Formats: sequence, C-alpha cells, structure tokens
Amino acid sequence: MAIFVSDAIIQAMKTIIRNIDAVVSGRIVRKDIVIEDGFFSSAGTGSADKIIDGTDLLAVPGFIDTHIHGIGGSGTEDGTSEAILNMSATLAQAGVTSFFPTIYTDTMPRILLDEKAITEASGKENGAEIAGIHLEGPFISQNRIGAQNPAGRLDPDEKVFMGMLDAGKGLVKAMTIAPELPGTEEIARLSRKNGVVLLMGHTDAGYEEAVHGMEIGIRHATHLFNAMSGFQHRKPGVVGCALMNDAMSAEIIADGKHVNPEIVRYLIKSKGPDKIAVITDSLRPTMQKDGVKTANGVEVEMGDGLWVTKGRPELIQGSALTMHKAFVNLVSWGIPITEASQVTSTTPARIYGLSDRGEIMPGKRADLVVMDRNLGIRFTIIKGEISCGTAN
Repeated sequence: MAIFVSDAIIQAMKTIIRNIDAVVSGRIVRKDIVIEDGFFSSAGTGSADKIIDGTDLLAVPGFIDTHIHGIGGSGTEDGTSEAILNMSATLAQAGVTSFFPTIYTDTMPRILLDEKAITEASGKENGAEIAGIHLEGPFISQNRIGAQNPAGRLDPDEKVFMGMLDAGKGLVKAMTIAPELPGTEEIARLSRKNGVVLLMGHTDAGYEEAVHGMEIGIRHATHLFNAMSGFQHRKPGVVGCALMNDAMSAEIIADGKHVNPEIVRYLIKSKGPDKIAVITDSLRPTMQKDGVKTANGVEVEMGDGLWVTKGRPELIQGSALTMHKAFVNLVSWGIPITEASQVTSTTPARIYGLSDRGEIMPGKRADLVVMDRNLGIRFTIIKGEISCGTAN
C-alpha cells in the first residue's frame, strides 16, 4: 500500500528531507537532502517550507526511461498531446522523473503526427518531464522488424531524417538504426551535428558491419539481445560488438522475460554500470486500470509477464515493465542498490547529455524516488515538487 505525502502536489521553495539513506556518488549515505527552487542544495541549516522525516527511507535519483512507447492506457501511437501528458502523469507514480516518448517505425505521416503530439505536450507535463524523443526507426532492417510497421521501414535518407528532426523541434535525442543499411554514414554525420544519439537496433548486421557502425558513431545498442544478430563463437554479431568493445553502451529490458536475469547481472558486471541503461520498452496497457487493452493497434492480454496478442499467446507484442519494477528486479537479482540506481538514472542521463539530472548532488535537478525498506515507492519528487503516486 502506497503512503501519500498529501493528496496533491506540494510546491515549496525549500524542502528538507531529514535523516534519509540516499545514493550519493556510488555510496549509500545517511544525510539531510535539501531542495531549493527545484534543485539540490548544500545548505542544510535554517528554516524550510517543508521538513520531511526520512527515517527508514531510501532516496535514489529519479528514474530516467529513454525507451518507452506507452503506459496507463496511453501511448505515442495515439498521436495526441493528451496521451503523452497521461503518460507523464502515470510515469511519476512509477518513480520516473524524465522520459523519452518512443515512436514506432511507421509511415512518415504517422511518425510526424506522433512527433507533433510530443512537442505540443512538452512543457505542459504534470509528472515526468519529456526529456527527448526516441525514434525507433524507420531506418531498420526488414529482417528484424519486430512489432514495427513494415510499411514504414526505409533505407537511410538524409531528407527524411532532417524532416523528422524539424518535426521534433529539438527534442529528438535518440534514433535506432541498422548500421548495415546503405546511407548510414551520412545519417551518423548529421546525428553528430544535431546532437542525436544513434543506437544499433532492429538490425541484421554482421560483426564487421556493427564495428563499422561503432566507428562512425553508433555507440549505443537498442534493447540488447532483442531484435538483432546474436552472439555466436564464429559470428559475434551486433551483440558481440556491444559486449566486446568498450566504446559501446547498451539498453537492456530488465523484466526477466526479454533477457534472462543471470545475463542482465553478467552484463552489468562485465560492461560496468556506467555502460548499461535500463529501459522498460513499455507498451500503452502497462498500468492501465480498465478498458480494452491495445498496443500499436493490436488488442493484447497479459501472458507470462508480457503483452501478447489476445487469443494468440505465442505472439509477443512487448513489455509490461515499469522502471520501479525494473529497479526492484535488479536488486532481487543481486545487483547492489547503488548500481541499480546508476543504470536506471545516472547512466542514461550521461549517455544522452542530460547533465542537469541523474545524481543527488548540489546544483542538479531535484529529481528523487523515495522508497521504504521494502523498496515500495512512498513518493516521487520532480524538480523539487513532491508528487503523490504509487507503482505496481
């Protein structure tokens, strides 16, 4: 049962959380957390607008989900700002303070419509902040299309790419691309120029093609192991490129279904938590309370912890994960709380240049998840404002 701080968002100029265990610089320390005007402060004395007793509580930097399609019965495929704002509000209940609404590969009019919805919602959030847009395509392999719309798949095209950047109005921060496709070099060049992080994903590239992609600047991997050429002793594939090269970082879906928990634990240990960003890749019915459940136009139901096509449990549609559940999973799999915090907040912030968040330290945005001893969410703080919510 969630314990609410209040029945509404509390707005205070200065808040002090006293005597709380907090993840700070890779350690858990007991301290007072001071928040002033939306940012962490080092000033721990004097009066405050609100003082919270943090005894027996744990504070970690707010979760940052850089790959999510939907939650709470709303998704990017809805093509409306209302849907994006509903995602924002629901995500705060799951401890997410920043997110990248992620757009499926689809026809170009559809992609542009979805981008428009996100840009219209940006700045109006009453929950997690829209920190960027992740375009999951359309420059992906037809052999690894997954649940995307094959009618929207394209080979890399400079004009199309710039059109998507223009529609995103500066919010496009990530794009999944198959490095083996012709024209990738030009997209990589334009991405560097425009501050877009490219990810290898939905790709059938061989190892050499993946290494070439890394060399031209594609140095992050989309939901590692899923929708890409796998690791074999004679054909290392994209997975081998991500595993064996220090320049590569990777997303991972930590639901224990997309990737075996032992592999997730090995990955964080071998690559290091500074190279792994946990994502949900969640679909719109996640945390949906009632009504017909659909994902990208397909009616779905729950099957073994995943969303599957209704009546066709063998057809997996995608993830039902939340970032809070991912965090809890990681800890239950033996990942230290400090590292679980790093891969769910600090590392994604660093990979995408979100230098103002992802850590509890003076001058950073006051984004926090406050949990009890059982890792249940008590409340989420977004830029200094205490948001009431619960997580499943």
